[in-house]
Amino acid sequence: MFPLQTPAPSATNLEATTHWLRDQELIRQLIQRYFYGVDTPDFEVVRSVFHPDCRVEGTLEDGALEPYLEGIEEGLTQWAATFHFCGNQYVSVDGDRGHVESWCLGWHMEEEGSPIDDLMLALRYQDDVVRVGEGWQVIRRKTAKQFHRGPFPRPSIGPPTYPRPNR
Repeated sequence: MFPLQTPAPSATNLEATTHWLRDQELIRQLIQRYFYGVDTPDFEVVRSVFHPDCRVEGTLEDGALEPYLEGIEEGLTQWAATFHFCGNQYVSVDGDRGHVESWCLGWHMEEEGSPIDDLMLALRYQDDVVRVGEGWQVIRRKTAKQFHRGPFPRPSIGPPTYPRPNR
């Protein structure tokens, strides 16, 4: 179990402080890259955030990485646009492993004139991360829904496409 945040090293230990700051920033940027990828949408960027062995507990699907990412892509492309804002982040690091919890508000916008309401979704991404070369990747993700306003999951006009049945 990781602490909420790893305390900073002594200010007199410049080498340890530099490593600590670098790890903190790279892990924060990892999560920012995820939000960029889902909002642009660029799912190659999204995939780059995750370790190939990543396991996911999502809001609508759990399991291995690839089926989860396929579902996220199917689900997100149903909206005209999305915008994810990352608020509080708490990072802890222990050697080559770490944890980051990121609080997020995601706006999911419908096309003008759609009979479906827009969705605002508040989430906590609880990510275990591992060092990979000079960077970091998510090895385990748990998504905790805080609240939502609007339809969740998104209703479909016709057969629903997400969440997918028993995958």
